[in-house]
Amino acid sequence: MNTAIVIDTSREIPDKWYSLYNIYPLGYVVEDSSGQKHIERTQIQSVRTPELVELVCKDRKSKLLAPSIKDFVELYTYLAENYDSIVSLHSSNITPAVFENALVAKKLVSEIEIDIIDSHTFGASSGIFVEELAKFIMEAKNINEIRKEAISLNKHISSIILSKNDQLDTIGLRKGSWHTAFTSSFRPYVMYQELYGKWETIKRGRNIKSFVNQIIKQVEIVNRAKEIKIVYITYHGTLSKSVRKIKSIVSNTNIVETNPSLITHYLLGENYVDVAFL
Repeated sequence: MNTAIVIDTSREIPDKWYSLYNIYPLGYVVEDSSGQKHIERTQIQSVRTPELVELVCKDRKSKLLAPSIKDFVELYTYLAENYDSIVSLHSSNITPAVFENALVAKKLVSEIEIDIIDSHTFGASSGIFVEELAKFIMEAKNINEIRKEAISLNKHISSIILSKNDQLDTIGLRKGSWHTAFTSSFRPYVMYQELYGKWETIKRGRNIKSFVNQIIKQVEIVNRAKEIKIVYITYHGTLSKSVRKIKSIVSNTNIVETNPSLITHYLLGENYVDVAFL
């Protein structure tokens, strides 16, 4: 299959995967407090997300605007010139507006076969999903094989997130606004775990050391029971020291470290660590 992969940039992957797996990102737009708009995608396969993360850190009144139907139509039409089919990876749960825009755009582009794949992964776990499915797509014979693999990946990817945002659950994400999730330093940290596409709150408190130890313990248990194939890590802010401890226990595993996406930053706030594994 000569297939292009389209993602919105909430799917967290290293930049090098773009050209390797024929991945084309659709960026978001940040509207700052003065009304000026900053486009995340500057050109095809060129995404400057870190600069925008810093912008929204400084401007707490900034808003996030999803890729439009027009953006999807333009990209799908562009890809139709060089590919036989498109697999477009998005989340009806995490970014419902993006998912709906992709579905509408699909109906407006007849020059190429387009399939919209739904994934409930988020942050670091989204990175694993994209990479593993992209590898599979390169060898797949038809779209049904790809759909089955996507369902399997959604079931077997796990993610642990430590953040001060206490709204990270299925309902909260579905209803969440696109305003930055900045939280007070007085609010406790919350640890979440994603299992089978649903988020569960594991623990709340202020003792970072105990949180990190619990993450390490959970990863160690999984690693003893079943060999971990790959680990994705995304983090921002003061929790970078905690990441070093977590990485040390999976040092023999393939570890991929990615930059925080705009979606992750808006939902989790300034200080968080997100560890996902397959």
